[in-house]
Amino acid sequence: MSDTRRRVKVYTLNEDRQWDDRGTGHVSSTFVERLKGISLLVRAESDGSLLLESKISPNTAYQKQQDTLIVWSEADNYDLALSFQEKAGCDEIWEKICQVICILCENVLYVLLFSQLVCLPH
Repeated sequence: MSDTRRRVKVYTLNEDRQWDDRGTGHVSSTFVERLKGISLLVRAESDGSLLLESKISPNTAYQKQQDTLIVWSEADNYDLALSFQEKAGCDEIWEKICQVICILCENVLYVLLFSQLVCLPH
């Protein structure tokens, strides 16, 4: 993998509805025990510090915009964006987000179906 493929700028939307640059780093997706789920992590390219730690959730409306931008809201009035240097990196992370959401939704559906089957009268 080229060093630039997952290179991103992290942005947050401020109260004036302007995007603030939070830094440049490299994004990865990994399981975070504390959050009990697959999360997006961005480590600063300057010193390796954590710029972003965001658990991927099926309750979050992720949007892919243009070819190199992924945006979402973490909580009320806390919007985030990842701006990728390369389209390939954006596509890769977007696909990972979609896979994680699909798996989580399938698990919920399975639990709902199973609980209904168990509760059926005999």
